[in-house]
Amino acid sequence: MFVEGTLKKIGILLTLAVLPFLFGYFLVSFVLFSLIALLMQFFRDPKRKIPSQKGVIVAPADGRIFKGKIDRIETVEYDDILMKHILKKGEKGIRVSTFMSPFDVHVQRVPVSGEIVETKYCPGKFKIASGNVQKENEKNLIVIDSEYGKVGVIQIAGFVARRIVQYVNVGDKVDRGDRLGMIRFGSRVDVIIPAEKFKLLVVEGQKPKAGETIVARLINNKQ
Repeated sequence: MFVEGTLKKIGILLTLAVLPFLFGYFLVSFVLFSLIALLMQFFRDPKRKIPSQKGVIVAPADGRIFKGKIDRIETVEYDDILMKHILKKGEKGIRVSTFMSPFDVHVQRVPVSGEIVETKYCPGKFKIASGNVQKENEKNLIVIDSEYGKVGVIQIAGFVARRIVQYVNVGDKVDRGDRLGMIRFGSRVDVIIPAEKFKLLVVEGQKPKAGETIVARLINNKQ
């Protein structure tokens, strides 16, 4: 499966790639066919097996290929950047940050069922997203109000990724594993979890699969 509109673009490029081949311009055709292969790589959107258990939060992004992985887990508070939209004063959250390589799937998934209650786009720089770029880089916050409290997802652009796409709007009801958005050509995605309600089930260095990997489980959840 591919992101909507990708097959149309590929069809146009295939037509353009065949024409120079017929007239003997093999190098031009080779370049165009290579571009088609890259498009198919970047815009793939595979099906996922969404966990059915109650009280779990799943990874919103892939971090599986090359350097892609969960590379930062930290405690955040109300005064940290964008956290006032997710946390209450005195409340703490856990930020699980996943670095996506340019070869990972770029479509993000909803980590927990609920309602989209707020979104906030923040313009910024396009520094390499493997560093501490939460403050400086372009980013987009999506806040989901679940039965367990607010959970935030932050899409962060990087040096290569220069377009953040959001599939949902305020007021939308979403289910765990639904498509949330995408970042063109990799970058970083953070999920913010209520610290007092959930037990973290992942560690730094782990390679999550969006919509499938369980990041945290509700404390005292028996299912």
